Amino acid sequence: MISRREELERAFNNAWYHGAKWTLIFLPLIPLVMLVAALRRSLRPQNGFAALGAPVVVIGGLTAGGTGKTPTLIALARYLSGRGFRVGVVSRGYGRTTDDSSLLVSEEHTHDEVGDEPLLIKRSAPKAHVIVGKSRKNAAKSLIREFGAHVILSDDGLQHYELPRDFEVAIIDADRGLGNGWLLPVGPLREPRDRLSSVDFVLERNGSIESRALTYAPKRFISVKTQQTLTIEEGRALFAGASLVAATGLGQPAQFFAMLRHMGFEFTEVAVADHALLPLREIQASHNPEYIVVTAKDAVKMDKQACDNVWVIDVEAQLPEALMSSLEQLLDRVARN
Repeated sequence: MISRREELERAFNNAWYHGAKWTLIFLPLIPLVMLVAALRRSLRPQNGFAALGAPVVVIGGLTAGGTGKTPTLIALARYLSGRGFRVGVVSRGYGRTTDDSSLLVSEEHTHDEVGDEPLLIKRSAPKAHVIVGKSRKNAAKSLIREFGAHVILSDDGLQHYELPRDFEVAIIDADRGLGNGWLLPVGPLREPRDRLSSVDFVLERNGSIESRALTYAPKRFISVKTQQTLTIEEGRALFAGASLVAATGLGQPAQFFAMLRHMGFEFTEVAVADHALLPLREIQASHNPEYIVVTAKDAVKMDKQACDNVWVIDVEAQLPEALMSSLEQLLDRVARN
């Protein structure tokens, strides 16, 4: 059964990216949205190293919805941790049911306590310290003071101007672009499109220009219940000829489905609202699949005991060398100072 939220998401996406015109009724709101965006940007503080004592790298986007921000942050956290840097991550913790106070995320937390994406970040990049809270600036200060963080990564933080920053990464979807080009709610833009000219690096998901392309590399399948791992080829053999459902609560589920099709899988699609919990019982009752494949973001929200036939596909973001080189230069400058 489709929820009201899912209906709204589909209706807005149809208008933003597929030509439906009904959101034009919100045109009178655009001047107000532009004013608020301009005021927020005018309050942008000094750079993070000067203000906090450690450089701040913001990963965000110009459009509402999923563009690969969290996988990108995870890849950066792993890379920097591997280079010996103490990495701190700040996030709002969308979807948490606890209060807005700052909370250090552990791998044992639940998605209700800290949000699905911060929990995924911690489990995927365990060397990084992750704090969720209403104030990203205060969270960053805590990471530097308590854990000696060398660098702060801000998840989906492009529009959170309270937090000083030294380097901004904006991610756009090369296939969907900026939609109809309008600001919210008429279109998908959180800020005017010229904001892209002021960021330090623009990543294009599935882009054709290698120096700024963000791509995904499927690595393995993992049983949600038992943590058994399969290579991609072993997964192909297991799922061959079986009734398969691919299910997700991503902001842009088409990306997930397209990847699986490109890998040669045949399946039934099930998509729920972004951040929503997958209704496994309904999926089992409606489709009676032999196997269900989900994303890592979905898996962190699941009761493992209810997942006998559920497998998560482990995917790694592949980032361009140009981005890594730019970050290395930033950190070298900071080290010299």
